[in-house]
Amino acid sequence: MPGDDSLKAVYDFVERACVRLQAGEVLNRCLDDNHSKPVQSWVEGLVVAGPQNIGILYEILAEVGRRQKQIDQDVNQVVNHFEVSLKNNGVHLFDIEKTRLPYEFVPQEFLKLLTDMGISDKETRLDCLRILHDGHELLSSLFDHQKLLEEIETYLEDWMWGMAYQTTHHKQSDLMDNSRII
Repeated sequence: MPGDDSLKAVYDFVERACVRLQAGEVLNRCLDDNHSKPVQSWVEGLVVAGPQNIGILYEILAEVGRRQKQIDQDVNQVVNHFEVSLKNNGVHLFDIEKTRLPYEFVPQEFLKLLTDMGISDKETRLDCLRILHDGHELLSSLFDHQKLLEEIETYLEDWMWGMAYQTTHHKQSDLMDNSRII
């Protein structure tokens, strides 16, 4: 019946949305704790329950991908804000060596850079150091989150490959068993 197909589509959509919400909550816990244990516990339970849960693993993986994109955007925003804030203090980034980004400098190098640019006002130098420090902290946290999400992504992909192999192997085994009956 056509009505049954549309109802099933609605249920499937709601189920995927619910899984994404759960995945978001679990990933938030992982990012807050800086550890993948919450998602590992959930995934291991899904794997034990059987290969029918591969769709749920896919939804979790999609949420991880969404989070990774968001972190990439956050990194770009932090870098842009960093550059604008320094520019407002007279630090022109095009003057800095092209092989390194300004937020990669340690404070002593950065102070020397400011001196080389002729920025000697104590308040401006302190403000630039604060901007450098804040940029370091924000980016460090974002890079830690990025690394953790990559770890979770690899973990999920490994389990998905394992479940796909198990499902395929199980189907082949069933076919072999059924052919012996004939």
